[in-house]
Amino acid sequence: MIHFIQSISNSRWCWIALCLLGIILEGCGLYFQYGLRFDPCVNCVYERAFYLSFIAAGVLGLLAPQLRLFRLPAILIFLAGSIGGMLTAFAHMAEYSNTGLGASCALRANFPSFMPLDEWLPWMFQPTGPCSPIDWSLLGLNMPEWIFISFACGCVVALCFFIAECFKKKRRDYMRYYR
Repeated sequence: MIHFIQSISNSRWCWIALCLLGIILEGCGLYFQYGLRFDPCVNCVYERAFYLSFIAAGVLGLLAPQLRLFRLPAILIFLAGSIGGMLTAFAHMAEYSNTGLGASCALRANFPSFMPLDEWLPWMFQPTGPCSPIDWSLLGLNMPEWIFISFACGCVVALCFFIAECFKKKRRDYMRYYR
């Protein structure tokens, strides 16, 4: 099983899929904002920022997936982004269920000074709404729950990739075919 996971993380298709997944999830957030007119709260904006880690990890892993020099940092970016997103989504779920008024939600994003995404890309990372519940659900789950599930799945996959990196790669014994 470990060697199967290693073969997946060594594949370019894996990293292309991760990059595309990040783009699709970012697109979903923009669709909710501009298509359905749901103003993003500060937690939504932070979750979008963590989805950028999927794209960044996908691009880095795509460069040379066979080389550990590229693959391991890509896995770590994917894992860190998934954990950060999962924690943010958990806080979002707690605020979403406990406060129907968005009372504990900040009105301004607090990105690090070296990466002020809300100033660089305000159309994507500027919070314009409170953390109040919206009338949207899919299969009985609301938006913060789906976001949590997406980051939890990313965390599981990234953790599997990371654990597989700790094992030695299986060497192919081509001589067994010629004996």
